Amino acid sequence: MIDDASRPTGPEDFITALNALYDACNRPPYRKLAEISEHLGELYGRRDLPSLSTTGIFDVLAGRRKRAPSSAWVASFVLCCQHRAWETGVRGDDPGIASLPVWQARLRAARTPSRPGEPAGPPASAALAPPESEPVRPVRLTESQKATVAGYGAHGRALLGRAAAGDADALYRVAVLLGTDPARGGETVPLLIEAAAAGHPDALDLLDASPDGLDAAQAARHAHRLGDRAGQGGTAAARETALVYYKAAVQGGRLDAAFAITEILQHADEPPRG
Repeated sequence: MIDDASRPTGPEDFITALNALYDACNRPPYRKLAEISEHLGELYGRRDLPSLSTTGIFDVLAGRRKRAPSSAWVASFVLCCQHRAWETGVRGDDPGIASLPVWQARLRAARTPSRPGEPAGPPASAALAPPESEPVRPVRLTESQKATVAGYGAHGRALLGRAAAGDADALYRVAVLLGTDPARGGETVPLLIEAAAAGHPDALDLLDASPDGLDAAQAARHAHRLGDRAGQGGTAAARETALVYYKAAVQGGRLDAAFAITEILQHADEPPRG
């Protein structure tokens, strides 16, 4: 049991909010939360979220760690607490991943020091409200953002359609394409939060590494990797998709992507064999 007097205050309000969630879920045993975390994939689909340990849970809730926990850890902890509360009848439903965007936004706020006179963010109780009282607003791209992504051709336009429908992978890819522009890194955060809340592993990693938005080099690294994956398809459509990400990688400073572009274009000019 954690003594309330030992819980962190001030900048550590996020840890206080996690403790409030834990209390609201009737303080489930750490061991039970760790067990549930082993089955998050079965309970909520392909989430690729980390397993929890009893020691890790205690250290976080007791404020023993200097840094806020990772986005992925928070997602696992929240899902496990909610599921256990539903399982034991403490609450009537399990909101599942619907509650995660609120927590991801709170985590980002906790990592961004507030300016003097600015509120530190919503009270801890706000994160405990059921999803219907804390609606998750859909991500809306600006006209400028849409134009940038659409400028990548058919693949870009397809991404916009999927992103509008809430596809996590599309949101992640749009964030990568926008992030390769050094002036737009901060615009990627809402996209990454939504994708991370849906359990997209690469979006979770990026959000952990860049809570304030992607830098161009980081986005370019992911764009290059997406280009490599697409290029393995071998078809003309796959090569076109690879070109999209390699071009974005070049914009972000990955000059080696230019060689990949040259190679694709050279093969495209070769006459068919046979």
